[in-house]
Amino acid sequence: MAQYNDDERVDDLKKWWKENGASIIAGIVLGLVAIFGWQYWTSHRDAQAEKASLAYDGFVEAVERLDAEQARQRGQALSTDFPRSSYAVLAALQLARLEVDEGDTAAAAQHLEWVIANARLDEFKDIARLRLVRVLFTDERSDEARKLLEDVKTASLVAEREELKGDLHVADGNLAQARAAYTAALAMDGASPLLQLKLDNLTPATDESVVAAPPPPPPPAPEPEEATEEAAEEAAESVEIVEPAEIAQPEESVEAMEPVEAMEPVEAIQSTDPVEPATPPTATEPETTPTATPSPPAPGQ
Repeated sequence: MAQYNDDERVDDLKKWWKENGASIIAGIVLGLVAIFGWQYWTSHRDAQAEKASLAYDGFVEAVERLDAEQARQRGQALSTDFPRSSYAVLAALQLARLEVDEGDTAAAAQHLEWVIANARLDEFKDIARLRLVRVLFTDERSDEARKLLEDVKTASLVAEREELKGDLHVADGNLAQARAAYTAALAMDGASPLLQLKLDNLTPATDESVVAAPPPPPPPAPEPEEATEEAAEEAAESVEIVEPAEIAQPEESVEAMEPVEAMEPVEAIQSTDPVEPATPPTATEPETTPTATPSPPAPGQ
């Protein structure tokens, strides 16, 4: 087996480097560029996320202060400067709620449509769809709302989707379809606490389902007012207490009465007024004065 000398090895190395040296250098350069580029992208992303977080904090402060104009400005800045950020999506959802509270459903629909078009997470998009359905339902645009509900696919939001379907069917007068939608929503996780009440309202009342209301409890008896000491003393002085024994024994009560002072004789009464003569009696019956009948003489006189 022939052995290479030093010159032959050097020649082979030069030949190999000539064939592969450029690709090796390019690979090293690309690796370094990738490493530094990734580091730069990571730092830039972190910096942008921090800026978006600070901007979102300012937006939340404006909302808590009920400064609607400042909240709109900061929310618009978030959607313009950080359109792919989750903070911008959250700000748009809150702005939509703010517009609904103020009665501007058109502006609320614009914010929700922006979320559907720009959000990266499907859950955020479905949340915006459900809220947009409520806005359309308020504006009596039931057909558009019903079509939009078909795009909601998030598993955790299916119960809410079915409940909204039931609400749309109730508005259209389709009670059978509304009952089916409510029943389907009730069988899923995340159902609304008012869903059972909505379903019960669709069921016609029967004699068995109607329960008589219990009678109202009687009003509490008023507490007697405590008389003051002065009022009690006055009442005791004004009321003469009669002993039961005096009522049961009238004879003793008569004896117990104080003696009446004796009346003065009629003759002792002197009157200064003239006395009118008595009226003579009428002549219907003449008054006869009895005469004394003489007694007969005794015999022998």
